[in-house]
Amino acid sequence: MKELCFRLAKRRVLARRTGEAGENSATFDLNAYHEWRVAELRQQFFAHFSPSELGGKDVLDFGCGSGTLSLLAAEAGACSVTGIDLNPALIAQAREIAANRQSTVQPQFLAAGDSRRIDLPDNSVDVILCFDVLEHILDYREIIAEWRRVLRVGGRVFIWWVPWLNPYGHHIESLVPLPWAHVVFSEQTLIATCARIYDLPEFTPRWWDLDESGNKKPNKWRSLDQLPDLNRLTIGEFETVCRRAGLSIERREVVGFGGSRLARMTRLLTRLPTVNEFFCSRVIYRLQYREH
Repeated sequence: MKELCFRLAKRRVLARRTGEAGENSATFDLNAYHEWRVAELRQQFFAHFSPSELGGKDVLDFGCGSGTLSLLAAEAGACSVTGIDLNPALIAQAREIAANRQSTVQPQFLAAGDSRRIDLPDNSVDVILCFDVLEHILDYREIIAEWRRVLRVGGRVFIWWVPWLNPYGHHIESLVPLPWAHVVFSEQTLIATCARIYDLPEFTPRWWDLDESGNKKPNKWRSLDQLPDLNRLTIGEFETVCRRAGLSIERREVVGFGGSRLARMTRLLTRLPTVNEFFCSRVIYRLQYREH
């Protein structure tokens, strides 16, 4: 199976065109990637939520990265905005970007010191934004309970998420551009394939594969025993944890693919429980804390 996975991945890596999975041209340049990421996060928000839902609210941008959604919330008239992330470098970048923006509300950015706790008081937040982050929250049970703790009664969590069983939920599409590879192949097979693809002279490294001098970093895949920074969270498990934490599901939208005959079929499949996660491009949630 390892040889089959490698051969299939190699064929796709060599045959890919810009726009296909793992072949976003912005991933080859840090500045281009940042610009793309800002536009992508804003599009994710405006496609599924309204700025009016943030106006006059105390907003927490959970997993804020460089602060794109925090700044969006400030633009929307939030009463206060707090961005939290585990990565101190991204927090420093967010602070620098925010300092150069004119805004009535200046977001506050905090580097999280504990992956299981949110450093905010009880009942202090009206809206939590969690976009393109949920699959990376390793201590998700504790954090979902923390969402409930910091929310005021009636408070909401807005989520944009790519769940584990999504075709590219493995998050290694730059090296293994095969849909559902993590369903078909073992984790060890995928890691071994990543290691071999990374060493190919034909493989073009992404910006995150380069050091400060622009040289390709050593092959990290040869020392890993599991896919990094993924919690393998499914829709069913997520909803169970939310309900146990006291968060009700106010809205769920399982979005299929777009633009082809196959896409029309996936829109039908996204209506089927359990099956839907395999055929979604993203899942949108609005959770609410209701007093019982």
